[in-house]
Amino acid sequence: MKPFKRTVEKVLAWIANIILIVLTGVLAYGSFFKISVIKDNQEFLNIFKSELEKNPNGANLNGVNLSAEQIIDYTIQGLKMYSVLLIVLVVVALLATFLMKKRILSGILFLLLAIVIAIGTVGLLIPVYLFYFIVAIMLFVRKERPEEYQETVNNL
Repeated sequence: MKPFKRTVEKVLAWIANIILIVLTGVLAYGSFFKISVIKDNQEFLNIFKSELEKNPNGANLNGVNLSAEQIIDYTIQGLKMYSVLLIVLVVVALLATFLMKKRILSGILFLLLAIVIAIGTVGLLIPVYLFYFIVAIMLFVRKERPEEYQETVNNL
């Protein structure tokens, strides 16, 4: 009997992993290394301040009045935290992919990944969480066929 292969699951998982790794890398690189270019750009800061002044509420967030610098700092910190979350999700995705021999554990991890990515990205990464969801369902549904042992009797 042929060994049971999970080629479709592996291909879908690796496609989603590569998309997630590339987007996480771009976001992490931008938020940790290149975001200071925007923060230190005086022209951008002046335009941002003038746009805040045009808004009737200004930078009033739930009764807290924030300056343009504070809003930019909070945005940078939010992007960094989001990058760290995506890095953790990439690690879990790689772990789930490498543990595919244990189909229930891997299926649970893929299902959790699909849910967290769908909620965390507000639906922006549709291919990633859709592929993870499909892989999770396939891991739960497709079971290995039990091998049938046939005893052979040799009459000498």
